[in-house]
Amino acid sequence: MSCASAAETVETGPLPDLTLQHFFSDGWTDAWVKRSRPEGAPDLTLLRVQSNLLLRSLRTDGFIEQPTAASGDSRVSSVTPLVEYAVNRRLMPGFFVNYQEFDHSSGGGREGWTYGGLVRLQLVDTANTSYAFNLKMAAPNSGLGEHQTLTSFALAGWHNLRPLGLGRMGLYWHLQEETLLGPRVPGARQNDLTYDLSLAQTWTGAGETLGLLSTFVETYAKTDLDGHHPGRTVVTLTPGVRTTLAHHHVVMFGVDFPLNDPKPYDQLYRLTYIYSF
Repeated sequence: MSCASAAETVETGPLPDLTLQHFFSDGWTDAWVKRSRPEGAPDLTLLRVQSNLLLRSLRTDGFIEQPTAASGDSRVSSVTPLVEYAVNRRLMPGFFVNYQEFDHSSGGGREGWTYGGLVRLQLVDTANTSYAFNLKMAAPNSGLGEHQTLTSFALAGWHNLRPLGLGRMGLYWHLQEETLLGPRVPGARQNDLTYDLSLAQTWTGAGETLGLLSTFVETYAKTDLDGHHPGRTVVTLTPGVRTTLAHHHVVMFGVDFPLNDPKPYDQLYRLTYIYSF
């Protein structure tokens, strides 16, 4: 979350930069502070791109998917609450649960839940740049017949484009590798890459009724590295809107549109709520 609240630790003077060169020495004993960026673009969390900054927040992501006719499902829905708590300026652990439901078109829908954890390390934090490393693990969703543990690691980044004359626009990106561990059907996919390139334009200030009102577009892709279709890539476009209410409450929503075949779904509607503390 990007808007400092009364419950957050805020900077009282110039905040020292964190760099990769001094990764093992700087920031580990410093109290967590949310860097304010009054000039240019704020550093935001979006819907799909991996986060590049440390947070103290309660986040809930939900989506409703309209599956393709070939899938046999009439609707897929998911809810994922996430707790993120930065312990200093370098380290942030998190914990999440996920509930997912498939409403089969011919009856006999299925549902299940799972849980997992993540660790985020702040690699770089300056006025115009932020990089983080994300490590995540999710247990199998036995209710949906899954038997594999999902592990992933990602490098995520943000750049303030004001120095290029683009006002309050931010560029976001990530590169993530995902691996499924455990028993699998012969020939099934085990490894993939996801990557995201996003642009966000902020229109209002932090103290306005719709604080840091931002519109954004995320381009997200996933490539199978093995399995029956190695090299197959699915690309989706997600336009969305994000705003902060009363300094603590972030609401954002967007719609995924697959751009190539085979489509994983027709459309997918996303809604996220974040409370910062």
